[in-house]
Amino acid sequence: MLRQTIYTVSFLSASLLLNAQSLDTPVTPVNKHHNHSALFETLAEEPQWLHLLHYRQHYNGRVYSQNDSAEFFLSPAGKTDAKAELMASISAFSELHPSDNTSAQCRFPARYHWLKAQWSDHPFIDQPCPEFEQWRDEINAASLTLIFPASHINSPSSMYGHTLVRMDRADPNSSKLLAYSVNFAANADMTDNELVFSYKGLTGGYPGVVSVLPYYAKTNEYQHMEHRDIWEYPLNFTADEVAQFVRHIWETQDTYFDYFFFDENCSYRLLALFDAASERANLASEFFFTAVPVDTIRALQRQGLVAGAEYRASAGSELLAKSAQTTDLVRQISVQLVDTDQDIHQLLAPLSAQDQARALELAHAYARYLAVKRKQGTPELRQRTLAMLSVRSRIDVNSDFEPTPMPSVRDDQGHRTHRVQGWVGQSDDHTFTQFSLRMAYHEVMDLPAGFVPGSQIQMGQLDVRYQNERLRLEQLLVVDVLSLSPRNLYFKPTAWGVSSGLERFYGSETELYAYLKIGFGRAYDSPLGLWYGLLEGQLLVDDQFARHHQLSLGPRLGWLWQKTAWQQQIEAHWLPSVLGDDRSRRQVTWSLGYRWHDQLQWRANIGRQWQDDQAITESRVGFSWYY
Repeated sequence: MLRQTIYTVSFLSASLLLNAQSLDTPVTPVNKHHNHSALFETLAEEPQWLHLLHYRQHYNGRVYSQNDSAEFFLSPAGKTDAKAELMASISAFSELHPSDNTSAQCRFPARYHWLKAQWSDHPFIDQPCPEFEQWRDEINAASLTLIFPASHINSPSSMYGHTLVRMDRADPNSSKLLAYSVNFAANADMTDNELVFSYKGLTGGYPGVVSVLPYYAKTNEYQHMEHRDIWEYPLNFTADEVAQFVRHIWETQDTYFDYFFFDENCSYRLLALFDAASERANLASEFFFTAVPVDTIRALQRQGLVAGAEYRASAGSELLAKSAQTTDLVRQISVQLVDTDQDIHQLLAPLSAQDQARALELAHAYARYLAVKRKQGTPELRQRTLAMLSVRSRIDVNSDFEPTPMPSVRDDQGHRTHRVQGWVGQSDDHTFTQFSLRMAYHEVMDLPAGFVPGSQIQMGQLDVRYQNERLRLEQLLVVDVLSLSPRNLYFKPTAWGVSSGLERFYGSETELYAYLKIGFGRAYDSPLGLWYGLLEGQLLVDDQFARHHQLSLGPRLGWLWQKTAWQQQIEAHWLPSVLGDDRSRRQVTWSLGYRWHDQLQWRANIGRQWQDDQAITESRVGFSWYY
């Protein structure tokens, strides 16, 4: 109540200043406006003012701020009333002689800078803000670079990738690692497991906060701890836009926004920060239902704000690239150097001097991976690493490893996120046509260029089928994630998959049922393709099952072949019943894809399902169009 009274008094004081002749500072009439009321109406509706307040249209059709912190507003009605916030800001910015750092100008320098430029005739008096100025000068930003740590399929919080912004200094000789970065992320409870994190991230259960920290801290986290490659996209923001971006970060860093994994996520929020900094940018408006990080990069490119792209390989990618340049014997010895306590010289004895250098360098990279990724930085491992480095220093031969090659296709150059499919086919001797719409993002049979091999993340897919002169819902996919990261000498990931939604068995008269499928296993790469096996459990729920449910458990075996033009997959499922309905089910499918264009693919599929002794075959051909 006290705060509201202060705002009211301040507003009345400002109104007297704005609408009457002051004895000390006369107000000059505003150009192009007959009175102040018209000016306030115009300014309150300016897109840039709305961007500074993070106003957006929501699912309920209303327009209000996405910032959920009361400290972000000067008016009690500021979250929903842009004009009220404008009036309160003018009032607060017009206050005279407050203490250093306590004025509204110091708290909201980006708003003050914009409003002062729009209303140049009003006699605003700049207030001292030494804390903000010291912070701004320490950052010393001259340009901005968008950082994209690529998708990391084995981490639910990083499945789509991530974006942050590096604020680079003007001196070309200054280290980029020492620059500051801007990151938006969910302020998660560290005690939450991956399942709880995923649920809260989907439902807005965490506050999202803007943070500023040295770039080397984030680089270390993503390149080494999370085993992710990084793409850097320099942005062509002007010096004034960069300065306004820094001002706006100051305004938002102590506030919060509700975090939603699908839409109001890290990448979406950065676009909104860019919108607030540049009148050329109108990026966040392109995203309503979903905001996939790679799509936000494309939005920046469409609006002409990206000046190039640079690649930074992760420690894991560098290790794999180097190991590919050696023999099996060198790779095996490099692992033995770390995983055993055998004498280093004895292990290296069968190798030439150069191969010894290569084995030691590979072993050092492998030891660093174990220490950071697996949190196995034991005293024994540190002692072993120092011993290997000592031996390496006495081998006066270069390893001559070639640099890690840049991927031929960037993540943002792969197929687009949304997909439409059209099918014609036959099931149970009945023909059908089918239409499918998917909101995000990639499956293993989609065009693979620009995506992690063996990775699949699908969300929000709707399949409608016309058969026997009836239109019916064939499938509603909520989420479908599959990680087929292959195992090798250095990395031992677990293959896993989870899927949920509504679907039907083969057949023209089958009924919908709800399902949840979870599986864990292993995947192995070979010159003939990727082989994998998972132990999968399925829970099916509907009144078509005895006791209204069936819990089954069995193997899911498959082979995947992904090339630029052709893709193939064979899968076999055997799911004997464990609880509920006692029918045993099996299924075998073969899928084929052919690339017609960067955003167009021809598809064919044939499958056979068995329920006890009954069997049905379904075949179809169609297309996938990505947009």
